[in-house]
Amino acid sequence: MRSAPACRVHEENSMRILIVDDHVVMRSGMRALLEKNKDTVVVDEAGTATEAVNLAQSGRPDVVFMDVELPGGSGIGATEEIVRNRWCDKVVMVSAHDSRSCVESALRAGALGYVLKTSATDEILTALEEVCAGRSYVTPELREIDWEARAPANRESGGRKLTERLSPRELEVLVQIAEGLSSKAIALQLKVSHRTVETHRTNLMRKLGIRKGSELVRLAIREGLIVA
Repeated sequence: MRSAPACRVHEENSMRILIVDDHVVMRSGMRALLEKNKDTVVVDEAGTATEAVNLAQSGRPDVVFMDVELPGGSGIGATEEIVRNRWCDKVVMVSAHDSRSCVESALRAGALGYVLKTSATDEILTALEEVCAGRSYVTPELREIDWEARAPANRESGGRKLTERLSPRELEVLVQIAEGLSSKAIALQLKVSHRTVETHRTNLMRKLGIRKGSELVRLAIREGLIVA
C-alpha cells in the first residue's frame, strides 16, 4: 500500500479528509482505504449535499471525496459552493457516471479530481496525491474514451458543449427535470422557491432552443446526463 501524500501539516501531522456519499457502505470502504495510511485521517462523513457543505464550512478539510448524486442536491453543486467559498480547494469526485458532460461539469465546478466508484484502490491514492500537489486528475478510463465517437456534437449550438452554455445549477435542474421530478419536488430538493426552479426551466429552454419538456429529457439522455 502506497503512503498518502501530505497536503498540509497539522499539529497531529495528518491529512484531514471529508467523505461524502449517501451510502454508508461506500463511506466505510473509503474510510478503511484512506486510514490505512498513518498520515491520513477521515475527520467527517456526510450523506447529503447540505451536510457536505456544512461540514466543509465548519471543518475546513484538506481534501473532500465527493459523490455526484446526493439527496438534497448534487455533489457538483456542493463542490461549486465549497470551492467558491474556499472551505476546501481540493475536491475529488467519486462517481458511478462516466459521461463526458458529468466530468466536465465537475471540473468546471472546481473539482480537481474525478474517479469512478469501480476504480482500483491504488488509483484513489493516485488521485489523492495529484490533487494534493495542486494538479487535476481524471481516471484513465475516461481520458482514453473516444468522446466524439460516443456522443455526437450538438449542431443546434454550433458544436458548443452543453457545459459551456449552462451553469452548474442549470445542469443540475436539467438532470432532475429529465429524471421526472416536478418543479415543486426540485424546489424542495434544492431548498429554493418554486419560482426559482421555473426561472431555471425557462432559461434552459431558451438557451437550448427547446420548446417542450420532452425535448429536455432527450437532450439529457443524448448528453449522457441520465441513463435511458
